[in-house]
Amino acid sequence: MFEKAKQFLLAEDRGVSPVIGVILMVAITVILAAVIATFVMNMGPSENTMPNAQFDFEDDGGDTILVHDGGEAVPKDEISISATSSSPSLNSAISDDFTASDKVAPDSGGFTSGETVTITWENPNSDETQILFEEEAP
Repeated sequence: MFEKAKQFLLAEDRGVSPVIGVILMVAITVILAAVIATFVMNMGPSENTMPNAQFDFEDDGGDTILVHDGGEAVPKDEISISATSSSPSLNSAISDDFTASDKVAPDSGGFTSGETVTITWENPNSDETQILFEEEAP
């Protein structure tokens, strides 16, 4: 009797296929759920991130001015441009957005040598501020 049971167990492998099928179906379901969740989670409101822009000084007929040297446009209401010798903000020199090749200079004409110019970005959705540019005029 024991011999017949042993032969039956060793010869019969029909029970393996349904178990493997169930395991594969569960794995596919988990992977599909993870992919869908990833897409759904990323569709929420995007956070404002600091613009990626480059700034530099340029000689403009003897006056040193600040130039947006490339990168993203920076909205005027999200930045504050200041210089050590200028007490008021220099934002009034910008129209709507500070875009590539736009120039800024104080009312006196140009920045003085050694004067520190700072452009600070203010996140409109929070109290976060970051410095985009801080350098001394040549």
